[in-house]
Amino acid sequence: MIKTMPYSLYKTGYTEFKAGNYNGGRKTIDVDLPDYKKPRFPAEWRKDGNHYYAPNGCVITFWGAGFAENFLVERWVSQYNHSSKTFPAGLYAREKVMEFVASFI
Repeated sequence: MIKTMPYSLYKTGYTEFKAGNYNGGRKTIDVDLPDYKKPRFPAEWRKDGNHYYAPNGCVITFWGAGFAENFLVERWVSQYNHSSKTFPAGLYAREKVMEFVASFI
């Protein structure tokens, strides 16, 4: 599937896929993406606005939509013990988020 996307989005998360024509006027590029169905987050993750709350104490914040969806995963153990990681937009960003959250179990 050929998808036209902004060149900056292509450089952040889609460079592993074959790129086609670059339009310098609109700063877009054609990218050949595989057929892919975006996975859903587990049902036990509670959603509230642009946040998901995992049962193990992780807070997943997302912004953007579709191919430009970014994630920030945070876990507070105590006031001084904090883990966080940002996942830039990409075709497999949701899988990476689920693997990272599962590592805290």
